[in-house]
Amino acid sequence: MAFGLNSDDVTAFKLLLCLAVMYGLMSMLAHSIVHMKFVKPLAIDAPLDRFSEARAVEHVRFLSQEIDGRQEGRPGLREAARYINGQLEMMKERASDDFRIEIEETVVDGSFSMMFLGHSISLGYRNHTNILMRISSVDSRDTDPSVLINGHFDSPLGSPGAGDCGTCVASMLEVARLIVDSGWVPPRPVIFLFNGAEELFLLGSHGFMEKHRWHDTIGAFVNVEASGTGGLDLVCQSGPGSWPSRVYAQSAVYPMAHSAAQDVFPVIPGDTDYRIFSQDNGNIPGLDIIFLFGGYFYHTSYDTVERLLPGSIQARGENLFSIIKGFTNSSMLQNFYKQASPEIIIHQDKDDGAIFFDYLSWFMVFYSSGLALVLHKIPIAVFLILPFLLNLRNFSITSCLATFSDLTKGFLSHALGVFLAIVSPVMFSILRLLFTNYSMNWFSHPYLAYLMFVPCSLVGLLIPRTFWSCFPLSQDISVFQASRKVLSDEARFWGAFGFFSSLTMAYLLAGLSGGFLTFFACISMLAAWLSFSLAAKHYGRRSLRSILFFVLPMVPYLAYSVYFGGFLAQFLIEKTGMMGSIPPPYGYFIPDIVVAVTIGVVTSVCIGPLIPVCGHWLAMSSILQFLLQIIVIGLAVSSQFFPYSMAAPKRVVLQQTYRTSGPNHLENSSYELSVVDSNSLIFLLKHAPDVANELQTDLDLSFETANLSRQENWLALFPVSFMFSRSLKFPAKESTSKKNIHFPYLISSKPQTISDHGSRRVYLELSLGSLEEVWVTVLNVTGPLSNWSFADNKLPAPEILAGGPPSYICRLSGASHENWRFWLEAESEENLRIDVAVLDQQLTNEVKRLKSLFPDWVDVTAYSSFMSTYTF
Repeated sequence: MAFGLNSDDVTAFKLLLCLAVMYGLMSMLAHSIVHMKFVKPLAIDAPLDRFSEARAVEHVRFLSQEIDGRQEGRPGLREAARYINGQLEMMKERASDDFRIEIEETVVDGSFSMMFLGHSISLGYRNHTNILMRISSVDSRDTDPSVLINGHFDSPLGSPGAGDCGTCVASMLEVARLIVDSGWVPPRPVIFLFNGAEELFLLGSHGFMEKHRWHDTIGAFVNVEASGTGGLDLVCQSGPGSWPSRVYAQSAVYPMAHSAAQDVFPVIPGDTDYRIFSQDNGNIPGLDIIFLFGGYFYHTSYDTVERLLPGSIQARGENLFSIIKGFTNSSMLQNFYKQASPEIIIHQDKDDGAIFFDYLSWFMVFYSSGLALVLHKIPIAVFLILPFLLNLRNFSITSCLATFSDLTKGFLSHALGVFLAIVSPVMFSILRLLFTNYSMNWFSHPYLAYLMFVPCSLVGLLIPRTFWSCFPLSQDISVFQASRKVLSDEARFWGAFGFFSSLTMAYLLAGLSGGFLTFFACISMLAAWLSFSLAAKHYGRRSLRSILFFVLPMVPYLAYSVYFGGFLAQFLIEKTGMMGSIPPPYGYFIPDIVVAVTIGVVTSVCIGPLIPVCGHWLAMSSILQFLLQIIVIGLAVSSQFFPYSMAAPKRVVLQQTYRTSGPNHLENSSYELSVVDSNSLIFLLKHAPDVANELQTDLDLSFETANLSRQENWLALFPVSFMFSRSLKFPAKESTSKKNIHFPYLISSKPQTISDHGSRRVYLELSLGSLEEVWVTVLNVTGPLSNWSFADNKLPAPEILAGGPPSYICRLSGASHENWRFWLEAESEENLRIDVAVLDQQLTNEVKRLKSLFPDWVDVTAYSSFMSTYTF
């Protein structure tokens, strides 16, 4: 035949083409779902009893465009608070007499310790603003259990904060307006908390839980967050207990939730206010709902209103309004101070770990942990009793053992295929990086990752079938009165079924919530095998018609696996741009390996269940040769693509470091640069010659000859600075703009005292000088420290910085004309050393010029760090 193909090859390519079309259509469906194409945003003139995305976007536009920065220490944060307060007051004025509306602006302060990014720190804060609105019926009482909706209005360094978290504030304002204008009077109070200090490590929510009188009335909460500019508004955390997720499942208009997210979220760097309400400072049931797409722009200057994904805010708003109704109407709603009652605890313990997931955002599947304990054991039970069921006609121990042996071989064959499906793209990624000048070519072109890694993974899945074309049966063909082909197909299928059922059982035993996906696969495979077996009697086991009857019952599962796997891969690809710069030699390879492993797993989940039946055709040499050609093409094509673009920028941190001693003496100044992904600063400077020229460095710069920036120089960003490696230091140009300022300084505020136990207490006063836009001040205390006035007089666990002595870290934030006053207690006469780093957001003209020289595919977060050292 043409091209040297025989009839079997033609059949195989027909099957491959049909599967490619099917998965292509499923991918288009998944893409439309995760990018909210199915949600129609309502216009600004929509009826007042409907949530309108356009009205919410106007709030985002004002907060992110009209206000010049909502960072702590900048005037824009105060302006944002006035804007929110003004919007709430207008709602209160037009509310009907059926409502009781209270609006408060509170200033919070406090101190506590926490673990963040795996590091122990203490935090002290003052003068942070929270704005609250309580909507209730006129006959409500102050002690009625209430529902809290929390979102923050501050933004991260250098970012307009349209997505994070202007969308949160806008959604809350529009939902509050909807409650008032629709005339729906909530049966229980609803409290909207607009907190002004989340980016500084959850300070606003902590202040509310510690100081506000309404905190002990909270019976449930919803924390809205953004890790991007839209897309799936996923329930990433839920609890304690399953009640919050059950309310969500019953209420959400556009359900977007996977219990598996709770298995993954703890390993992702970062945290949300959910932690404060449900773990650190309370045991309140709640939901953590987060925008997950558009992560390219998260915490960058590109997080603007133009980057918002249409339909995302509409879906969030409609969901939020419906969830509020669900919580306020629930009989489970209890005051915070009643949460510790034995009845509630018993109920939560029995009903913890529920399984839930949305099916393509069309509907929710929810079942309790008790039911999961039964359901998720069924597949493995079926697999274990299969040897007996398949030998009922000619039962004997020998035949059962022979059948079990064949099923075990099928299990191992499929397990080997999955292993190779993961290893093959990893090997390909490493090989590719050995011949290219930079990694992450797929970063701004995610389809390249699929082009490179899916064919590799598919070849890996098929390798056991290729080398094991004649299945080594242990069963006696004459006893079963079946052909070798039939028994081999059964062994392969049931082996694959056993593999997925074992994964389901492993999830269950590990106490994880992601077993629903493999359970779904098992149930679908059973239905597909029954359909295939019936069709095979009429059309034959190798007929494409029979394969069609196998695939059709699998379509609901396959569509969901493509949706779930595609979302996971896209989310991970976007986040690799900020996963940290890991030291060589492994750091260069890690992002590509992580993405390769993820796509290998996704391919195994999406295509793996079809291999036992479709593998006969897909494992033909002509198909494998075709896949290998695609792999080669992927290698050639991917090397031509640059990793970054304006739509997927590279993140760079630019710090101008001032070493000072006293309020008026500047010792030296330098520029320090770092990146947060695997393509190093050397790569950046080679592709940004104007920057290299401004820094007066050679384009052929190497780390062996460069001046490296030490870890302790990045104290102002602790502990985020641990994501940096191989940072560089350059001499700074002399600036006139900093000559007339007073630098931060630390002095003794009164004489030391000695206790009866011999400990020495040092009283200190920290002045921030004339700096006007201070984001945070970080203290690093080393020496014989035994206590301090922060965090309820309790020291956090010590940290080891750059191989130095044990350090105790405290972050101080909050604008004030007053100096910080505190004491340190030493257990001996040995000196205490205090390193101070003050992060100021005002930039010199020289830094502004340097920042402007970076290409548009680079996002630069720039600031000044004033560092000084003292001994007492």
